[in-house]
Amino acid sequence: MRRLPAAFVPFAAVVALGCGGAGGRPDASSMAVMPARPQCGALSLACVGQKLDAPIALGSTLELDVRYQIAGSSGPPTTLETADPSVLVLDGSHLRAVGAGLSAVLFLGPDKTVIDFLHLWVEPATELRILRYSSAGTLLGRVQSSVKLLVHDELLVSVEPFAKGQPLIGNFKLETTVAGNSVAIVPDSVSGFHRVVARSPGPSQVKLAALGLSTEWTIEVQP
Repeated sequence: MRRLPAAFVPFAAVVALGCGGAGGRPDASSMAVMPARPQCGALSLACVGQKLDAPIALGSTLELDVRYQIAGSSGPPTTLETADPSVLVLDGSHLRAVGAGLSAVLFLGPDKTVIDFLHLWVEPATELRILRYSSAGTLLGRVQSSVKLLVHDELLVSVEPFAKGQPLIGNFKLETTVAGNSVAIVPDSVSGFHRVVARSPGPSQVKLAALGLSTEWTIEVQP
């Protein structure tokens, strides 16, 4: 396969679709621009509105949407392939991270000519962090493993994977177990965040598990 001369390469944009179910982020190859709003975040799945500019968490997925940025015209029919299926596998519009390492994602024209490409890195997550956000979606910081709330207090949070201190991206299923009745955890299927609502005085223990990892969160609600 060969690359077209630069004058014939269309500008493509790849978007990681969704927000409120699962997550993603590439920056650019030489000709492609990669913004993203991955499905993710909250006490549900990974990352919130991140660009595709970080490693993908091993075991997660991204849903891609390829669009050409050509004024007054449309791009050629395009298919995607991965250079190393032991690292990344394409299942329709979904990209699955199946192995640690580096792989290119190829943008192919009708005759299998490589129109463009980008490289993505897959990394196993080493920890899950609970992050707090404002109602406008601004990151406020990391939530401690033990917190105290007052009745009717609310927190907007996201659980996100990290590898050796670096944030990762990708959509994944999160299992949540709550012991205690002092808090309610309410998912927002539109934003992807979860709202933690303090309902009554008392302790609750929250366990979050995903990507082969787990973290625990102790919440004490005071009158």
